Amino acid sequence: MTEFSIHTLKIQKIIEECEGVKTFIFNIKDNNLEKYVSPKPGQFVMIWVPGVDEIPMSISGCDKESNWSITVKNMGECTAAIHKLNVNDFIGVRGPLGNQFRIPENNSKRIILVSGGIGTAPLKFLAQELNKKNFQFFLVEGAKVSIELMFKEDFEKFNQKDVKVFYCTEDGSFGEKGLSTETFEKIIEKSSKQELANTIVYACGPEKMIYEIFKICERYNIELQASLERIMRCGCGLCGLCAMDPLGLLVCKDGPVFSLKELKQLEDFGKYKRDFTGKKIPLD
Repeated sequence: MTEFSIHTLKIQKIIEECEGVKTFIFNIKDNNLEKYVSPKPGQFVMIWVPGVDEIPMSISGCDKESNWSITVKNMGECTAAIHKLNVNDFIGVRGPLGNQFRIPENNSKRIILVSGGIGTAPLKFLAQELNKKNFQFFLVEGAKVSIELMFKEDFEKFNQKDVKVFYCTEDGSFGEKGLSTETFEKIIEKSSKQELANTIVYACGPEKMIYEIFKICERYNIELQASLERIMRCGCGLCGLCAMDPLGLLVCKDGPVFSLKELKQLEDFGKYKRDFTGKKIPLD
């Protein structure tokens, strides 16, 4: 399976994660595929629902049996159509696409993962890979209310000695009251200069949230890798809807993961996006 070929695959399993969010699992070896590229944390796929649309979805997991998963929030026409699918129904899959989170070569780095909402999906994949490699890390997950928190059972399976999970809800219904950015800043403020110099942060969620994390990392000179989201029609650099000025970087090809150095140069980051016509509009 090459990254640009589309394959129709059967849904093997569906998991109700939380309010309005489902995980769909399919086996990439369906249709007798002999060659395929295994995804890396941070990459995405284009999901095609016949007669509806094709949209980008982060990969939220992959196991050694070649079962891939996407975690879908019901928030539009195509995601609503995906939510109506059942086990043994078919979807079109193209990918994996984009770049990936870069994992340190050894466990000497102090690692912090910060997520908000559906942005927890790609970080769950990253967290599982880090846990497999026996990395120690912090994970901060934020949501508006407790029923929107995802993957709690998955995170509870991690070795609690190596992984510390912080939950945040805006209404205080579970975990710490407030935003994930606030909990992240508390961790940073309590850190020594040596710890800060050795820290690497991975972030995914609403771009306004990521922008706040970016400002904190910039202030303390902390390494950051952030996954961004933009409207995409092609996923392969043709439509240009995910271009970010002034460098013209494409989220689908140059991203979706960007470093602090790259984010510093992107004037659109945290401020603008493009609509389906390509017109630049203010970020929500």
